[in-house]
Amino acid sequence: MNTTHLRSILLNLIILLGALYTQASELPSRSDIHALIGQQTSVKSQGSRGTCTMFSAIGIVEHLLIRKHGVLPVELDLSEQWMEYLIMKDKSWEGSTTSKNMRAILDWGVVYEKTWPYSRKKWPSLEDDYPEITMAKQTCGHLVELPKYLQSCLLGQRDPRLFEMTDYDIAQIDPDFIPIRKEAIYLRDTLVDDLYSRKKSYMSKDLSKIKKWLSQGKSVILGTKLYYGSWNAKKTQTLEIQERDKSKWYAGIVGYPEVGTRDRRISGEKGGGHSMILVGYDDDVVVKTRMQMEDGSWQEFEYKGVYYFKNSWGVKGFGKKFKLDEVNYPGYGMITQKYAHDFGNFFYID
Repeated sequence: MNTTHLRSILLNLIILLGALYTQASELPSRSDIHALIGQQTSVKSQGSRGTCTMFSAIGIVEHLLIRKHGVLPVELDLSEQWMEYLIMKDKSWEGSTTSKNMRAILDWGVVYEKTWPYSRKKWPSLEDDYPEITMAKQTCGHLVELPKYLQSCLLGQRDPRLFEMTDYDIAQIDPDFIPIRKEAIYLRDTLVDDLYSRKKSYMSKDLSKIKKWLSQGKSVILGTKLYYGSWNAKKTQTLEIQERDKSKWYAGIVGYPEVGTRDRRISGEKGGGHSMILVGYDDDVVVKTRMQMEDGSWQEFEYKGVYYFKNSWGVKGFGKKFKLDEVNYPGYGMITQKYAHDFGNFFYID
């Protein structure tokens, strides 16, 4: 590589970095969080099921309907149960991805919560003793000789084959599903068809755009690994990570799993994942944490900059005392930007 070519590459790199710095410096240090919270529907609870991505996907669709079509939040409540059914009809284990969920909504539509209410309880099997066992047997018992479909039925809480059946065949198994499917197709064509574009992936790896979108009043989905000690979740104690600080749990404050902490190692090995809807940021907020190290000692840490988010764990546990400028927003929270940037993936739907 000759000197002239190298100088040209360096010059272009300097110009690019300068443009990114200018773009970042033009953003406010804090977005209008209250305004973006006002464009969300109420906080819901996923219960004991691993359905966080269903809640963030449905929540972002509700946000888009509010922002783009002027639908009032109090008038909008879409079904996460339908979302779970759509994804689980082809799966035998819990969990999904944001991109898959968003494409599924464009393909198969949505239904209202009142049409198919969400169930907060899992259906583990047809043998275990749990309150919903009778309903599980009535819904999925005919699939005992078809283990693949049975598992999907227990996860989605309906026969996974129904969506592809004729109305006549559905009527023999589950006639209540006929109006549900009709509503989904109708709302697909009239409500969500042009709501956002179809993409193979909605993930954005450009961190400089995340705050730009939030400052423009556009919510973003954050998917991240769960470090229980940083969240002060119940598993902080059950996994013997460290002493749990319930005050931070109820305040909705999420710290950071520093290298050398028990949280970094134990949650790194046993932690799950979580998905939430970002509603803003503040570069000047400082979060202070106290974490137990591997040698048993305790250290205090400080982190500057947070993202604010709408969660799907209800309003009586995490974030039940969350406040922003002395305004209560139960079920919301804040997560350090360092945590989100180091362990998260951002998804922009528009």
